[in-house]
Amino acid sequence: MSQLPDPAFAQPSTGWTEEMEAAARGARPAPKQPRWRVALRVSAWGVIVVLLVAIVGGLLFVHRGDAEGSARIANGELELMLERGEGIDRRAPVIARHWWNYFRVTHGVLAATNRRLVYVGVPPEEILPREPEPQLLEESSFPYDRPIEVSRGRVFLGTESGVVIRAPGEIRTFGVAPAERSRLDSVLTLMTRRQQAIRDSLEDERQKALAVADAERQPIFYVVSRGDALELIARQFEVTVDELQEWNALPSHGIRIGQRLLVKPWT
Repeated sequence: MSQLPDPAFAQPSTGWTEEMEAAARGARPAPKQPRWRVALRVSAWGVIVVLLVAIVGGLLFVHRGDAEGSARIANGELELMLERGEGIDRRAPVIARHWWNYFRVTHGVLAATNRRLVYVGVPPEEILPREPEPQLLEESSFPYDRPIEVSRGRVFLGTESGVVIRAPGEIRTFGVAPAERSRLDSVLTLMTRRQQAIRDSLEDERQKALAVADAERQPIFYVVSRGDALELIARQFEVTVDELQEWNALPSHGIRIGQRLLVKPWT
């Protein structure tokens, strides 16, 4: 006959829960929060974090700068950069950005002189105040007699209209406000015209040099006049009597008035 298990040692049924165990111990179960309240709390903290990041980012990086003040400084520096006999024909306000300080705008001026394209930029002020220091400036020079490639289009990740200027050893990217686009186009058009004038002048000089070289290669003839002698003609054209005899097939030193002599052969 089987023995019934002692109730004191009976295992709890599968329906035994932590709440029942807590009740058996005399403790109150922790109340559960509604899911909507938990979600609301998480969302509120998320919004706060995003706002804090936006505020900090704005303070640290977003800085449009003083466009008018920067233009005054840049134009003043441009005047100091001019060389003797150089003058500014056209200029346009531009902006620049750098990868290490992308959201802080550098205002500047791009100018076309009679010799080159010149840029002066005024970086934005530092976030934290510092002791007074000389104004740091960005400067670039693109002489017209060097190759310069200009690409117009969208710049700064496609956010602004502008231009990319490439020259040996330097690349500059500039943005321009829509209202100033015509002024920038005028600067670049003048640069292109000046470069073409330089190329035309160099080609003209090259053609003249070729013409002079070709003329120097041409043979020279001399017509004998009264009182001429073969020795005198040889001395005049810095050649020898033997060369004159050879070039003109002369059997002797005798020549006659009106005779056409070759005094410099084709070279």
